[in-house]
Amino acid sequence: MLIAGFLVVGLLLIVLQTTVFMFTPTWVAAPDFYYILVAYLAYRLDLFRGVIILLPISSVLDVFSGTILGMYPAICFSGYFLLKFISVKMPVRESLYQVPFVAVSYIAVCWLVFVSLDFMQPDTLVPWSWPVMLLRAGLIILFSSPLFRFFEFLNHHLRGRFFSFKVSRSRSGNTYR
Repeated sequence: MLIAGFLVVGLLLIVLQTTVFMFTPTWVAAPDFYYILVAYLAYRLDLFRGVIILLPISSVLDVFSGTILGMYPAICFSGYFLLKFISVKMPVRESLYQVPFVAVSYIAVCWLVFVSLDFMQPDTLVPWSWPVMLLRAGLIILFSSPLFRFFEFLNHHLRGRFFSFKVSRSRSGNTYR
């Protein structure tokens, strides 16, 4: 149920991103909602579930808006494994590094994919621009917190922990006996 729920949400984010927020494939101010989902999956789910969710989502994203086939799966899986590795190795509280690492890892992964694609197929990509990438990283930071809250709500709801307190076992009378 958890995997199916996140697949549906991921597909809805892709449709929202590719129809409402992306006027052209190379539009500068297009927020990358899929990468926020990738980061959430890396932070919260185990490796098996994360990869099972990312495989169809990255493939669908590649078909819907990919200018070069294989670019979005490379971004999704590189970001997932980078954030998974970083989140395991960090000694500080999660809330301190979660959102900034999403933006930093997005820039690093996009740069690595850009360099590798530029090496394999020169003159097919839009030139790298730091202001554009910083704008996209800023949009990721802006949308990360509300989407992480929504994903956390969805995660708890799909795992059956919608209500953390036990309503059905409420006791009457003196509870200190």
